[in-house]
Amino acid sequence: MREIPSAPEVAIVSGDFASLEPETLFNFLTLPEHLVEWWPEVATVDLRVGGEYRFEWPTMGWILTGVYTSLEPGKSLGFTWNWNHEPGKKSRQVDVHLMPIEDGTRVAFYHREFGEDELETADRQGILEGWIHFGMKLSGLRAGRGT
Repeated sequence: MREIPSAPEVAIVSGDFASLEPETLFNFLTLPEHLVEWWPEVATVDLRVGGEYRFEWPTMGWILTGVYTSLEPGKSLGFTWNWNHEPGKKSRQVDVHLMPIEDGTRVAFYHREFGEDELETADRQGILEGWIHFGMKLSGLRAGRGT
């Protein structure tokens, strides 16, 4: 997983997942039983456009919520993004694109709607680091399974 240079209002991270079909990777991004293997401790998902999700980290008291804005299994996923510990921040849009490549899938995360002030720049950097960290965790999980 690596950052792709972009305009300040968007954070883009991309990576290749060897030996992983786009449909399988999509399931790891959307199904609660797979999400909790690499990202939240608890996941509740209403997987449909307009459906809500809720990801929880009870040990930290963090809750991430949003609404699915687009859904194309095996191809793309869109959702809004709101943290409970950041009251007053506007919702951000995340778009995920999956592309089959030789022996795997390339994924790109587009996290949008950052401002250009110092706090927004720091927030953007934290988002980039988070997507890289958890993308690597997902990649390592899959590699460790040998599937």
